[in-house]
Amino acid sequence: MRVLITGGAGLVGAPISRRFVQLGWDVRIIGIDPDCDLPGVRYAQCDIRDFDSLKAHVAGCDAIAHLAAIPSTRTHSNAELFDINVAGTFNVFEAAEAAGVKRIVQASSINAIGGYWGCDPRRYDYFPLDEAHRLHTTDAYSYSKQVVEEIAAYFYRRAGISSVSFRLPAVWNDQRSDIPAREARAARLRQHLNDFAQLPESQQQRLLAEARARADALRARKPMELAGLQAGIFAREAPQDDWLFDAMFYGRFNFWTFIHTADSTAAFELALTSEFEGARPLFANSDRNWSGLPTEDLLRLFFPEVPRRIRKIVGAESPVSIKRARDLLGFSPQVRELSDIGFARV
Repeated sequence: MRVLITGGAGLVGAPISRRFVQLGWDVRIIGIDPDCDLPGVRYAQCDIRDFDSLKAHVAGCDAIAHLAAIPSTRTHSNAELFDINVAGTFNVFEAAEAAGVKRIVQASSINAIGGYWGCDPRRYDYFPLDEAHRLHTTDAYSYSKQVVEEIAAYFYRRAGISSVSFRLPAVWNDQRSDIPAREARAARLRQHLNDFAQLPESQQQRLLAEARARADALRARKPMELAGLQAGIFAREAPQDDWLFDAMFYGRFNFWTFIHTADSTAAFELALTSEFEGARPLFANSDRNWSGLPTEDLLRLFFPEVPRRIRKIVGAESPVSIKRARDLLGFSPQVRELSDIGFARV
């Protein structure tokens, strides 16, 4: 198979590129850097907004893995972020149509549903979250991922290009230097919540309400967008060393989930080689939450306004369902919790 990988030298793309080379595929990579040191690939510098250049690189390919994008609101203006992520993705699919490519796998985001980067106190309808849940995006990054999923659906209707848009959460790998810190963070959260559980119920509810109000008020200021960072909103106004505020501001909106590059690589391989039709947004993540705590305990504290369950959540099972990816592709994450990281190198 001859496959083009946009952004194939990045955190998610590099292990995918190496795996596809191992499979004996003809791997072409494009990116914005002048060169790439991955062995066994053909690399070219190309901005996905340059349609003519992109079209030339897509010609002759059998499939595309599309990963080139701006991954957060922190580094670019909203307009530039949206232009790269959305116009660039439209170009990828348009070039695929011109070349007769019928299979694309792209990186969407767990944030396509609305959450981590948003500026409002997002309300959810049920848990575990699945692909049928309504979308409610309020930041340029998350909205760009919502739109790239719509682009995929458009090109299936228009040109019969079947695709998967993986809603990836935070991506970790064995080389991340902060894994011990993340393990310590999980241990601290468990200890904090154990201590918290000893408080009178009335005090718990008061502290939870106060932390939520502070977190929601700060989110409304858009502190994680480039303009907000440049203005120093978060550094100036976020409480320091306040575990409950951090849990409300951060953990509540990433649903305590992650994916390891071993599993994102496996997911992309499955999506390129499995038989299916249509444009499919799919959550792909660990099937357990990273804290190790019972998920229902986390939901009771941080999402008390969402009592509905579409099925029973057992133990530390992730509150983000991967059932559709299992059913369609046979996706089964091997790195399920922090203690697994380090055993599988891609």
